[in-house]
Amino acid sequence: MTRRRRLVAVGTVLAVLAAAFGVALWGKGPFDERTYPSSRWDKSMGDIFDQFRVHVPDCALADLRYWSGDYIDDNLYLTFESDAACVDGFLGGNGLSGGTTVSREDALRFRDDRCADWGWYEDDTASYQRMRTRPVVGTELTVEVTNSEGRRRVYVRGVEF
Repeated sequence: MTRRRRLVAVGTVLAVLAAAFGVALWGKGPFDERTYPSSRWDKSMGDIFDQFRVHVPDCALADLRYWSGDYIDDNLYLTFESDAACVDGFLGGNGLSGGTTVSREDALRFRDDRCADWGWYEDDTASYQRMRTRPVVGTELTVEVTNSEGRRRVYVRGVEF
C-alpha cells in the first residue's frame, strides 16, 4: 500500500470515528456556557436546580456560573451576583434567613480546590453571611452571601446524599 493510500485510509477511519462520536453525543444534553469545566452535561441547569430544590429568582443575575457532579453523592456549586433586593428574594424563595457571619477564611475552610480554581471568595476584606437548609430529605444547601450594600455575591454548595 502506498503512503498516499495509507493516509487516505487513516483519514477515512478518523472521519468515521468522529462522526460516530458525534452521533453518540447528539441530543445527550445541553452544553451551557455558564457551566464550569467538567460539569455534568446530561441535565440542563433547570433540571439540576430542580434536583437540589434551588429556586433562582427572575431578577437580573450577573455572572451566574454553576457546576454539578453526578457521583455517589451528587453535588452542586452555584454563584451569581445581583442587587440586594434580588439576593433577598433568592434567600426568601429558598427558605433561608438569619445565618452566621463568617470570614473569608471560614468560608474557604472545608471547601475543595474547585472554589479556589474558580476564584470564589476572592475578596480578602469581605465577610459572609452563612445559612443552611435541607429543602428535601437527603439534600443540604450551604449558602454564603457577601455582607455588602448594593451588589452582593451569592455562593451555593449543595450536596445530595
